[in-house]
Amino acid sequence: MSGLSLRLTEIRSFLLPVSQFLVWPIFFFLTSAISQQPAYFLALLLVLATDVIDKSPGRRGLFRDMVAGGSTTLLALFLNDLDGAAFGAIVAIAATTRLVQKLS
Repeated sequence: MSGLSLRLTEIRSFLLPVSQFLVWPIFFFLTSAISQQPAYFLALLLVLATDVIDKSPGRRGLFRDMVAGGSTTLLALFLNDLDGAAFGAIVAIAATTRLVQKLS
C-alpha cells in the first residue's frame, strides 16, 4: 500500500505544475471571450503577490508566475490587447526579479 501512495505522490508532483502551466492560457482565453479580463488580471496579480511574499526557499511558484506573465504578454499581443500585454509584462518582470533575488 505504501508503494501505491508513493507512486501517487510522484504522479501528483508532476501533474500539478503541468496543470498550472496549462490553466493560465486557457483562463486568459476564457476571460477574453466573455469580456471579463479584469478578473484574470486580478487573479494573476494575487497569485504573484502570494508568491512574492512567500518566504519558503522553493521557487516553483515564481517560475510559474514568470511563465504565466510571459504567456499572457504573448497572447495579449496576438489578440492586440495592450492592457493584457502590460499586465503580463509587469507580472513577468516582477516574478523574474524576485526569482533572481531568491537565487542569489
